[in-house]
Amino acid sequence: MQIIQLTESEYQSYLTTQPDYSFLQTPAWGRIKTGWSYELIGFKKTELIGVALVLYKSAPIFSKYKLAYIPEGPILNWVEFDSTALIELGKYLKAKNCFLLKLGPKVLLHRYGNADLKAGLADERINSISELNPIETKHIDLKAKLLDLGFKQESSSSFGDVQPRYTFEVDLTRSEQDILDDFNQQWRRNIKKANAAGVTIRIGNVSDLVKFHELYLETAKRDGFAPRSLSYFENYLTQFGKSARLYLAEHDGRVEAATIWVAVGDRAWYSYGASSTSGRELRPSNALQWKMMQDSKAAGFKVYDLRGISASLSASDPLVGLLNFKLGLGGTAVEWLGEFDLVLNKPIATAYALARRIK
Repeated sequence: MQIIQLTESEYQSYLTTQPDYSFLQTPAWGRIKTGWSYELIGFKKTELIGVALVLYKSAPIFSKYKLAYIPEGPILNWVEFDSTALIELGKYLKAKNCFLLKLGPKVLLHRYGNADLKAGLADERINSISELNPIETKHIDLKAKLLDLGFKQESSSSFGDVQPRYTFEVDLTRSEQDILDDFNQQWRRNIKKANAAGVTIRIGNVSDLVKFHELYLETAKRDGFAPRSLSYFENYLTQFGKSARLYLAEHDGRVEAATIWVAVGDRAWYSYGASSTSGRELRPSNALQWKMMQDSKAAGFKVYDLRGISASLSASDPLVGLLNFKLGLGGTAVEWLGEFDLVLNKPIATAYALARRIK
C-alpha cells in the first residue's frame, strides 16, 4: 500500500463515491483552518481505497516538527479494516517530521434511544450516557485494533477530544409528518408559537453575516464561550460555497436568531447558532431548526446532525440543558469511537505535551 498526494480534483472525485463522511474531511475545511497547513492524501493499492485531509501545525520552539491531525477521518472502510493503511500513514508522516498523529475515525460505536436518554435524565442513580443500554452497537473490536498498532486514547466522557465523542442526530428518511410527530409537545408548541407571532425564516448571504455575528457575540457572552471572528464566518461561507447556508429568523425586521448549516454526502449539520435574549419568547430557534430539517430532507439528505452533546446525565451539569433541547427533536445520541494519538517522535511529543500543560 502507498500513501500518495492527491490533487483537489482527485480528492473530490473520491468523495463523490462515499455516502457518509464528515465536512471536516473536505478541502474547504483545510482552507478554513487558519494557523494550520493541510494536505490531501490517498491510500492506494491497485486503486484508491481511502483518503484523508491531514492538518499540520508546527510545534512551538521545535518548528521543524509538526503535529498531524485528521479530524473525523481518515475516510476508510473501517468494517474491513486493513491495518496496513495506518502503518504506512505513520511512516509517511514520520518522514515529514511529524511528531504526533491524532485521528478520529468517523465510526459509530453505540447509539442510544431517545426514551432511554430521557429515563436516564430522570434517574438520579445514572450519571452518564455510557451507563445506559445502547439500541445499536458496532465496531466494538476496532479500538483494540488501534491500540495494538500503538495508538493511545485519553479517557474522555464527551468533550475531551478535539471533536465531540457524543453527538445527536435525527433520521430524515421518514416522512416529514413522522419526523414532526416525534418532536415533543413543547417543541411543536414552540414552532406554532413562532409561526403565529410572525417569525419568518430566510436564507441569507455573506453580507448578512454582520447581523449573525452581532447575535453570536451576544450568545457567547451569555453562554460563556470564546467567540470566533466575523472574518472566520465570512471565510466559512465562502469556502463551503453551496454546501453551506446562513439561516436567519426575523420578526418585525429584526434578526432574532440565526444558524449556519453545512451538508456533504448524506448528512446535514447544524454547525453554529446564535439568538437574542430579548426575542427568546418568540421561539425563533425552534422555528429555525425545523426549517433546516425540512430543507435538509427536501434536498435528499438522510441525517440531520446537531453535533456535540455532553455524556453527562447529571442534573447539576450545565451542559444537560443542551441535551434536553436536542432531545425534544426525537432523535438519538451517537457515541463515536473517539480520537486516538500515535507518537511518532517521543522526545518531541513529550516536550510538546509538557509545554501544553505549562501553558
